[in-house]
Amino acid sequence: MHTSATLLPPLDPFVPNADQPWDARRVQHFYQRIGLAASYEQVVQGLAMSPSELADSVIDALLAAPDPVAPIWANWTWDDYQDNNDLYFEHKYEFRLRWLREMIEEGLRSKLALFWHNHFVTEEVVYDCNSFMWAYYLLLHKNALGNFRTFVEEMGKNPAMLVYLNGNINVAGQPNENYARELMELFTMGEGNGYTQTDIVEVARALTGWRVDRYNCDNAVTFAPNRHDNGIKTIFGQAGNWGYNDVHELIFTLRRDETARHICGKIYRAFVYQKIDEQVVEAMAETFKANNWELAPVFRLLFKSTHFYEDRHINTCIKSPIETMAGLFRLSGVTSPDEINDDNIGYLNYIVSEMGQEPFNPVDVAGWPGYHAWLNENTLAFRWSFSASFLFGLFSNNEEIREKLRRLAIDLTEPDETDARRVTQELIGHYLKRELEPALFETALEYFKGEVPENYFEDGTWSVQYVETPYQIINLLYYLTRLPEWQLC
Repeated sequence: MHTSATLLPPLDPFVPNADQPWDARRVQHFYQRIGLAASYEQVVQGLAMSPSELADSVIDALLAAPDPVAPIWANWTWDDYQDNNDLYFEHKYEFRLRWLREMIEEGLRSKLALFWHNHFVTEEVVYDCNSFMWAYYLLLHKNALGNFRTFVEEMGKNPAMLVYLNGNINVAGQPNENYARELMELFTMGEGNGYTQTDIVEVARALTGWRVDRYNCDNAVTFAPNRHDNGIKTIFGQAGNWGYNDVHELIFTLRRDETARHICGKIYRAFVYQKIDEQVVEAMAETFKANNWELAPVFRLLFKSTHFYEDRHINTCIKSPIETMAGLFRLSGVTSPDEINDDNIGYLNYIVSEMGQEPFNPVDVAGWPGYHAWLNENTLAFRWSFSASFLFGLFSNNEEIREKLRRLAIDLTEPDETDARRVTQELIGHYLKRELEPALFETALEYFKGEVPENYFEDGTWSVQYVETPYQIINLLYYLTRLPEWQLC
């Protein structure tokens, strides 16, 4: 890890002060960006630490997390399914729901894996094999904060990727350029950044020979020497009988600067802001290279920094459909399996897919474009419909969830449990990480008060213990989730 003496001041560790306090808003900002929002309990725990301690604790826990548990069908081939198409599609559907459920229940490694899914893109509709899907999912989760070079090297031999970008048919005499091009353009160096069309052809030749049996859905990857091109290839001006390992050595040595800047720029755009700060990205890239391509030091540097916690970076990203979905649940503390049944997760899968973010199926090899591309008239209507369905369906009809909402209001406002204005204000701050302008706040207050007689709020009859309070919170959330402010993270 670089010492602080080598860092630009914006990347020095964030030290709170009167103008930029360490408050619930900044803790939520941290969890929203590295994960998928925080419950009230996580906010309280975060406030008890320094910003650097919080980042270290979360990253350390992610690094120590065990590998995901394999489903029973993880290595099944078509022979194992014995032509039972219904069972095949059932497993595929259940696994997609599993990932969505994990995003709600855990939120951290799932968010990082989703980020890498949108970097090392594959589409399940192309490779169409459950065991390939599992192998790809496992690779994303195991390497989410690991060594990036190892990640790239393993991704090129992943069965889903071998099929998706035609590595499977990349053979001597007939090189297929698809994976070679994306390896440099998307996965490492960046478009047009340090390579030529000749390099693409020569890299494709060097990568020939790796195979997976897509027709039997067998995820065992093998190397076929008779399909490998053993001729001399010239890559980045260097001639040799290069093979798979050599390609990665050349990229991560001769094009290390381009690769470090491209990857750190992509991390910056995803976790800080769409328009990158070149000096900050350059400093991240230096840390990346100095730590031999380990991702964790780069994430620690960024998520501890003064730059990350600046006011101008809070509430500046547009939530993806999954962030919108998971955030509503996680902010409300609704994260246990008992509270989210298969029907509800199935509906979530339908909703996020309709909004353009179907897990395992990004739109193309470049991934979901994000930011403003997430919002249009149709997707916004789906966001409103989704929120209303769960607020007035799942939330309203589940007593345990209703009482969690009441508990949230108590925790946020104690001992001012009879002050409806204060309760509304604190709930808005928790869900939106901001204050609303006066006119919007007054409307929000009216939504919260609902049909409770006004004199109840004036004479002390009403408090958060009032029987209708959970429904009042749901009514307030209905209003908040339709505001433009709710779409920001």
